[in-house]
Amino acid sequence: MLKVLLVDDEPNVRQGVKMMIPWDELGLEVIGEGEDGDDGLSKIMSLRPDIVIADVKMPGRTGIQMIEAAKKEGYEGKCLILSGYSDFTYAKEAMSLGVKGFILKPVDEDELIEALKALREEIHEERKDEVTMQKGSEYINTQLVRALLLGDENIIGNSSLEMYNYDCYDAAIISSSEDMELDEQSLMLATVKSRLESFDNVDVITPDLSGITAVLFKGWKRQDIIDYLMKLSKDYFGKIFVTVGDTVTSPYEINQSYQEAGALFKNRFMYLHCGVVTNETLSSESKAENEIDEIFGQIYAYVEINDLDKLDNILETLRQTLCSNTFTAERIKVICITGAMELKVRVAKNIGDKKTEQFLNDEFIAHLGEKSSLFDIIEYLKKVLSDLSNTHFGRTTKSTMERVVQYICSNYNRELRLEQLATIFGYNSAYLGKVFHQYTGENFNNYLDRIRITEAKRLLALDEYKVYEVAEMVGYTNINYFHNKFKKYVGVSPLSYKRQSKNGDSDETEE
Repeated sequence: MLKVLLVDDEPNVRQGVKMMIPWDELGLEVIGEGEDGDDGLSKIMSLRPDIVIADVKMPGRTGIQMIEAAKKEGYEGKCLILSGYSDFTYAKEAMSLGVKGFILKPVDEDELIEALKALREEIHEERKDEVTMQKGSEYINTQLVRALLLGDENIIGNSSLEMYNYDCYDAAIISSSEDMELDEQSLMLATVKSRLESFDNVDVITPDLSGITAVLFKGWKRQDIIDYLMKLSKDYFGKIFVTVGDTVTSPYEINQSYQEAGALFKNRFMYLHCGVVTNETLSSESKAENEIDEIFGQIYAYVEINDLDKLDNILETLRQTLCSNTFTAERIKVICITGAMELKVRVAKNIGDKKTEQFLNDEFIAHLGEKSSLFDIIEYLKKVLSDLSNTHFGRTTKSTMERVVQYICSNYNRELRLEQLATIFGYNSAYLGKVFHQYTGENFNNYLDRIRITEAKRLLALDEYKVYEVAEMVGYTNINYFHNKFKKYVGVSPLSYKRQSKNGDSDETEE
């Protein structure tokens, strides 16, 4: 229905016009009446009718003055003038304001109906043209956005980028979970697109046939983008995955941001748990994972030396580290299970794989997976690992130095420093070094090198590994350093020793 406003200072005229016209049949609806020019102007600006039917001669503003004022304030509707005067000057002035009809009073019903029909058709045609133009404009804009994202220089070079005068641009990729049905994926992405398009300076398109949705943020603050996408991810928890390229400052660099988002998307298997991934996210994630690896290394040490107080403390540190990052519940469970299984491998080398099965087995994994909070997970780890430590490392009469030596012998293939041992066993590093020398007759580094070289000799004699593999297996990350250390202790190079062992020649000498 098109909306019509009647403006006339004579109520009878307004009532007569309302009664004589079959408004519904014409697809029209009278939405209000104005009592004079001033009231009419107020109603025009508040109701925004499609058509105004107004008298010329009214108290205050005339109908012409009312229309002129409305046009100045942005009114773009159609107008019909009713007048009891046949003076052509009114008609001339009305036509200059875009008035589409000038009908003399008393109003002829058929004449008014025909005038309204003509206005109705004119409005419909204009709106069709507007829709066509809008669709054409949207199509052109979509093609340009696609070209900017994909770096299509042919289209970019032939397009005007005057409207791209923003300070910054950020490209993002949104995909749906592969576990969803195609219809469900399409519906959800359409909903996400609709939400994003409700914001200013956001373009959302499907750049290719892969099914992903691309988003271009223009002039947005980086943190506002991340905050909104994080909210979107939480609203569709587990159902969408979002990657965001770095911010760029030129429309010609938009492809660079999109390429970065694409590179992150290709590695989605590693980061689906994050929900929203940026290069900043990965940097933070990598740092957090390194911290967690170090924490699990300390957990293993405290299990092995049966220091339950420090074990509890380091597990609390693990809890705080997991809390301070954006890990999902599923991700936290995977981290804890993986860490515990790696610990199992390390413990098994000392006490035998079968002995660890009563603690770190399928039942352990099932119980941990059922925990409903991080607090419960950490408490469960404390109990299981404490029981493991007490059972296999708790009943010992060995002195502290014996336990230090045992720890070195069990962990020589890892990065070991005197400072680490001092932290684990609760000593000042200088004091531990002095006591260690008194107990073994060697300083810590020489003792560690001797154990490593002894094991390296055994592995080289097996003739199953390359020299660089043996170096890594005994804890040396630098092959040249390993070569020099081996020659110092054995008298020949690792490769020569390997060849001598293969040929049965065992007359090597140690210095």
